[in-house]
Amino acid sequence: MAATVGVLWLHSLLSLSSADHAITFHSTAMFVRKCVDSHNQYRSIVAPEASNMHFMSWDAGLAKTAKAWSKTCKFINNPFLKIPGKGHPYFNSIGENLYITPDKFAVEQAIEEWNTDGKHFDYYQNTCVKQQKCDRFTQLIWGDSYKLGCGANHCKKGIQNSNLTSGILFVCNYTPSGNLKGELPYIRGPPCTYCGPDFCRNKLCSDPDRESISQYPKWKPDFGSASILLSKCFLLLLSIIIHIYILSILCKHLGLAVHKDETDF
Repeated sequence: MAATVGVLWLHSLLSLSSADHAITFHSTAMFVRKCVDSHNQYRSIVAPEASNMHFMSWDAGLAKTAKAWSKTCKFINNPFLKIPGKGHPYFNSIGENLYITPDKFAVEQAIEEWNTDGKHFDYYQNTCVKQQKCDRFTQLIWGDSYKLGCGANHCKKGIQNSNLTSGILFVCNYTPSGNLKGELPYIRGPPCTYCGPDFCRNKLCSDPDRESISQYPKWKPDFGSASILLSKCFLLLLSIIIHIYILSILCKHLGLAVHKDETDF
């Protein structure tokens, strides 16, 4: 009976694991373009003007990292980004911005919200209004950051550390990381005057070589998403079923042996 129940439970898990509810925004060209364009739009209009604001370009490795973290459905910053080799196969300095919404999702709306946090930031004092948060804004307009990758996931069972019972978690990762303690987000001055050999592209320092996209085909980050947890449960259940089966066989043989001894006696 126990083995039968276990098999039915196993079938239920297999059926559940075959369903893929993940949002595939991160793999579409339109999604990539909106993420890059929206970031560069706000970076080009900072006040005061920036002399070293880099043009941001897409990084497939950061996008995979962002997507993997969005699958955990946790509205907290990814702690693995601080561990070399866990956040990216090449870059070690990685920043992050998060956004959640209960219903319809739009890249532009998320990044606009991050930019709106800038109303609480005083560049000249390098301070944020008390009881407000400016770190999403300062990461968005951090002058030295030049690569980003984003991902989103529909969390049907809710988002941890929020009051949403269902919603979408949007994550963007950046390198080099911003929000270095005590440092201003960028150097103020006439646009592109601190670009070095770069050329000026809409008030941003641009370099075609730096902006080339690497795919990192072997990079497969995993931060304990629901699908991975389900796989671990599956393996545990399979182990339990095997043990039950072996135990039932042993009990059967033991029973036969006892019965034989009684007959011989």
